[in-house]
Amino acid sequence: MSEDGMKATGVDKVTRQGIILTLISERELGTQQGVVEALAEEGVEVGQATVSRDLAELGVLKVGNRYLALPHDPGSAGIEVLPSFIVGLTAAQNQVVVQTRDGTAGAVSSVLDRVRGIPLIGTIAGQDTVLIITPDNACAEEVATLISDVCRARTRPAGNVE
Repeated sequence: MSEDGMKATGVDKVTRQGIILTLISERELGTQQGVVEALAEEGVEVGQATVSRDLAELGVLKVGNRYLALPHDPGSAGIEVLPSFIVGLTAAQNQVVVQTRDGTAGAVSSVLDRVRGIPLIGTIAGQDTVLIITPDNACAEEVATLISDVCRARTRPAGNVE
């Protein structure tokens, strides 16, 4: 029985959190209740309080109206560096061109490649520019908007805010 009184059906915390990361990367989830419902569809019954704690522990951010997750890697830069490193961006067709401070494109590219929930195929980094390839024009606009939201500090820890 979890602390919020709901039984987590045969799934340990690590497995449940892995499922949450997968769901965030595959679906546009933007509320804790949405995550609770998505977990239920996967056969994992938990309450909102458990999801709130899991999102906070996973370092999931709410960007605009959706969650993004960056797998924790203590030796690597995280999504919080983007506002300091990015100086501009432009969506063009199915691509996004990101201008960065000199020498930071590699770090920006690495962060973007690791964020779960961003619809991108891959990134290519130069010295001060990152090229993001997305599946289509709509995804390019979505990626540009998400990055802009992060750079405008319209992010917040997901576990603290619905």
